[in-house]
Amino acid sequence: MSLEIRPWRPDDREALRAALHEPGLAPHFDKFLGPGGLEHKLHDRRLAQDGLRIAEVDGALAGFGVPWVLPQAGEVWTMLRVGVREPFRRRGIGRRLAESLVEYARSCAPPGGRLEIAGSAWMPNEASERLAARLGFAHERWFWMMERPRGGAPEPAWPEGIEVRSFDRSPEMLEDWRTAYNDSFAKHYRFVVATPENTRAIADDPTFLPEGLLLAYRGGRCVGFCRNERHEGRGEVGVIGTTHDARGLGLGRALLRWGVRWLEENVPGRVTLLVDGENEGALALYRSEGFEVWRTRRIWGRVVEAPA
Repeated sequence: MSLEIRPWRPDDREALRAALHEPGLAPHFDKFLGPGGLEHKLHDRRLAQDGLRIAEVDGALAGFGVPWVLPQAGEVWTMLRVGVREPFRRRGIGRRLAESLVEYARSCAPPGGRLEIAGSAWMPNEASERLAARLGFAHERWFWMMERPRGGAPEPAWPEGIEVRSFDRSPEMLEDWRTAYNDSFAKHYRFVVATPENTRAIADDPTFLPEGLLLAYRGGRCVGFCRNERHEGRGEVGVIGTTHDARGLGLGRALLRWGVRWLEENVPGRVTLLVDGENEGALALYRSEGFEVWRTRRIWGRVVEAPA
């Protein structure tokens, strides 16, 4: 076996797309699937294309590794994903890809800084669990993909003083959305500050649904939002946020109901959302609105020292 781990090239696109659609990989990389799915991921400013790795065995694409690099103050957080095609598994290719991604992540960290590396996989996945253990990654978090039966979603009951506005792509509304997001998630697990550049990149992505983003205002200030997404075979209430001073009003529930109803009217397939397994408040809300756990995602992490 002649194995080569090398940087991704644009001419790998179609071979990578075909691999992602294979039965052994598709359930684990569903956000890469469908029309424009791969392009959507490659468009992500946080995905480090120069760190994307391809594993070739005797000239055939055997696997791939994807790093998301998320700089923060004084440190870098990197999320790694590895996929190996079924005919090439159990040959150590996944480990070689992961080690290559770790070395790439180290090169992105500020000198002497702290580098946090995470990896994730849908469960059950014994291969990923073994790989995480061999590389010294420890369990960090469970995330739940939840699903709600289609139909029967209640009308949103907007709290007094709340005005809702559809996203109009204006610079002013883009900044309102960014500011509300940062306030809403500042204390959440692995929070990454939304910058003007990254927020604009999301809105410019070809798969972005401007009509699926609703902003809630109180006293002329954005205090909440719901953003919906379309993926292969399902719709997702992608992100719901309420600012700290607008909690306890029922705004989150109203935004969730709006998101569910919008998906039912505009996106075929499952109605889903992803939630941090330790966010008890969100879990209680989602369960009270008919959502139940459909899939489980596990996250592992480790800390390494950046080069001096």
